[in-house]
Amino acid sequence: MSIKMIATDLDGTLMSPDHLTITERTKAALKQAHDLGIRIALCTGRPMCIIGDVVEQVPFVDYIIHSNGASVYDRNNNKPVYESLIPNDVACELIDFVLQYEVSFDVTVNGESHLQKGTEVYFDSMIFPTEFIQSVSESMIAHDDLKAFLGGRGIEKITLYTVKDEDFDELWSKIESKNLFVATSFKGNIEATSINADKGKALKGVCDSLGIEAREIMAFGDAGNDCPMLEYALYSFAMGNATDECKSSARFETDTNGNDGVAVQIERYCL
Repeated sequence: MSIKMIATDLDGTLMSPDHLTITERTKAALKQAHDLGIRIALCTGRPMCIIGDVVEQVPFVDYIIHSNGASVYDRNNNKPVYESLIPNDVACELIDFVLQYEVSFDVTVNGESHLQKGTEVYFDSMIFPTEFIQSVSESMIAHDDLKAFLGGRGIEKITLYTVKDEDFDELWSKIESKNLFVATSFKGNIEATSINADKGKALKGVCDSLGIEAREIMAFGDAGNDCPMLEYALYSFAMGNATDECKSSARFETDTNGNDGVAVQIERYCL
């Protein structure tokens, strides 16, 4: 095996169960791989505004594929290299539709999270550690009129966080009907991007530009939004804590994120 690219999801994969830290073992494995010339890409549903603390822990990463592949940032050249947006008219229609439900949601524009004032009250029912929820909440910008703020701009991603079980299918169907790529990362979550934006397409675009083939890529993920990336990379690993959907998309399985599942395979196959 000759690995030239390691692509990893963040929450539930690279990050510890606290969603805030990367273990010393995993940081060391990534650094050693990078020192051998293997490129590193973070592939996440997060917007850029809540990735900074992660990058501080692994400052050598080469690419950030964020908002589920809607945008790609080249850290070596300090510039965005790809963007695929949800059209403004579609975004505004979905905002009106989602506002009929008791659900917290945001839209991502230029790497920042924006929400409609009043919907933040539903954010408290998220299932993540309190410190992580507080960090995410503080990154969001509230608006009296979210659609007015958007103007005519498209958005990278719309994320619903606290969808009730009885509302899930209806919201999913409505969003999917707008010809968008729709995925989920955790219970009560729906994420939508342009039909041309997912982690797999974004990773392929980066690797094509570098002359890296799928057989030279190692990828890690744990949820539905990771499936396109895991289906593309030849050496794809679902975490031990991954969803069944994710495990069916990956070719291999590793340990949980709490047990350094990413590091285990990097040490085995790259180091």
